[in-house]
Amino acid sequence: MKGSISRKNIFVECAASFRSPVTRMNILAQAKQSGQLIAIAHLLYDPEHKTLTNGSNEIALEPRNVALLEVLLSNVGEPTSIEQFIEQVWENQYISKNVVTNRISLLRNLLREHVPDIDSTKLIVTYPKRGYYIPNSHVQLVSSSRVNLDSAKQTAVNHKLKLKPSKFAFWSSAFVITALLAAVTLVNTFFDVKVESKDQALYVPQVRLLLDQISSSRQSMQEDALKLKVLLLHAYSHSPYIHLANMRSPSYYLMSLSEHHHFPGSDAINDSDYKLTFNLIKDKMAADTLEVILYHSASARVAWRNLYSLEDNELVATVNELNSDLTEYFKLPTPILRIDQELKTSLTQLSEAEFDKLIEQNMSGAEISFYTRELLFSDQSSDVLRHWIDKVKQSTPTPSPELHMLLALLTYRSGEIEKSLQMLQREYVAEIPNNALILMLQANISRKKRNIEQYLSNYLKATAALTSSIPARQVLAHYTSDNKQAACLGLWKDALSNIEYMQMPDSLLWQGVERFCAPIKTA
Repeated sequence: MKGSISRKNIFVECAASFRSPVTRMNILAQAKQSGQLIAIAHLLYDPEHKTLTNGSNEIALEPRNVALLEVLLSNVGEPTSIEQFIEQVWENQYISKNVVTNRISLLRNLLREHVPDIDSTKLIVTYPKRGYYIPNSHVQLVSSSRVNLDSAKQTAVNHKLKLKPSKFAFWSSAFVITALLAAVTLVNTFFDVKVESKDQALYVPQVRLLLDQISSSRQSMQEDALKLKVLLLHAYSHSPYIHLANMRSPSYYLMSLSEHHHFPGSDAINDSDYKLTFNLIKDKMAADTLEVILYHSASARVAWRNLYSLEDNELVATVNELNSDLTEYFKLPTPILRIDQELKTSLTQLSEAEFDKLIEQNMSGAEISFYTRELLFSDQSSDVLRHWIDKVKQSTPTPSPELHMLLALLTYRSGEIEKSLQMLQREYVAEIPNNALILMLQANISRKKRNIEQYLSNYLKATAALTSSIPARQVLAHYTSDNKQAACLGLWKDALSNIEYMQMPDSLLWQGVERFCAPIKTA
């Protein structure tokens, strides 16, 4: 068809680009059977005595690290999943996946210290979505007799070169030891300070967490449920070591907090390791109770559960207590965001006049985000929306990435589409997880500028990001459809099936989806 670019050949089979590791090798079993040692780079592991040495020096290993290393050596070239580590090393105890990744980081840190010429992430490789493995190229069996011979030769050489200790050497050694002790003390004292460089500190990955829903046994508890949603969403979306999976869903920015018992974006189950669910329990004889249940997303097994008393006007304290407990459970290096400011408003739908009064109040960050989100779904006039946007920008000149995105969408909703699209190109956007809705709008920006290469790049990214909430096979199948435009629209309808207003003819955002899916017309 002349005058358009077909997408039939845009998608190239990418399976071949994800090369699997080499065939699995159980070098640990081979070493035990033959009585040999295992060389990892130039380090030697003795499976009989469970020791790791660097030359003549033994490297201190905790029992858990020994067990982790042996699991890796039993599966050289084949990724071992975190679930398998939990099963084999911790014997299926209820522990956080973050504990495993922290242990892997400790092991890598030891390797980085003793094998500085090889990147530790090349010695213990992360295979996305599958686990960790040691590649075949960095391990081999070594005869213990050969090692003893080499060691004897080195000892003889060292003996010949050995010099009589001098006073200078003595005082130099004393100085070095003192400096090391001071450094250790300093590190222990300031261990809670975040160091950004992965080469200088242990790398602690984010916890991939999904906020699911808050259920309440009685209608009278709906107000508390809404307040908890506002506080929890604000805390987890602003914590650096929490990857809030909800933010990957295209529905995340399109759902009201006050109209659903689910959290926005709770359909992004494919992007999470854990799912957090809340139950509000009304008790006539005692204080209300908040039940918190943490599930493993893949297996739906309960990983952790706790009950919290809900005293009158103590919701913030309850949320902070919960966040402190989860910080400890996940072993996070910095606490989940602590809420320091009480909610000052009732979190209800407001008239235009009430919004004008509300703007003048000294609200918390959680409340500002809540009302900005709720205005997206209100019947307020464009003037009210713009007035709110201006006031928020005055009170919060450096907004969080999430608030910036909400303001950009509210600007879009107010009719200032060009200004909104400019906001989507700001540096804040790079700090949020890939979201199909945002990538779709960015693709439309590129399309309008006639930057077809960038449009196609964002088209592929946005379409791939839909897999957070719909099956990957369905996304893949649309590339081979005879009617690409209809297939593309079908994907978005399924991804936004819980957003009724989105697919109405006068919906500005749905018009954006139609523009995104339409064939490209050449000049």
